[in-house]
Amino acid sequence: MEEVFAQLGNLLQGLFALTQTGFDSVNQVVGLVIALIAAFMMPAWRSLFSTALGATLVYIIVGLLRPMLDGDAFALPDLMSMTFWMTVLALFLAFSVIIAVFFFLRSLVGGGHRHRAHAH
Repeated sequence: MEEVFAQLGNLLQGLFALTQTGFDSVNQVVGLVIALIAAFMMPAWRSLFSTALGATLVYIIVGLLRPMLDGDAFALPDLMSMTFWMTVLALFLAFSVIIAVFFFLRSLVGGGHRHRAHAH
């Protein structure tokens, strides 16, 4: 049983390290704007992971298109490398945390949708 807890602790430690990598690799301004927009578009907590996935994809697309605004050629990332996919996973975890915080703050302020009970 202790071995299971040790393995679970190692897994969680790895996920926290990967999330920290995602925080470090996100452009603060662009990432926060994308996360803020995603948090306001998110309808409920159950859609957190799909919203974070969408924010991750938008962030990657913005990162691909930004060099073109500077006059560089369009270049696809190496989709077959493990480094690319680990970066995507790290970004997804980081966006999940950031969007959750923004959505929580939005629900505290009263920006969340409140459903009224209807009498039938």
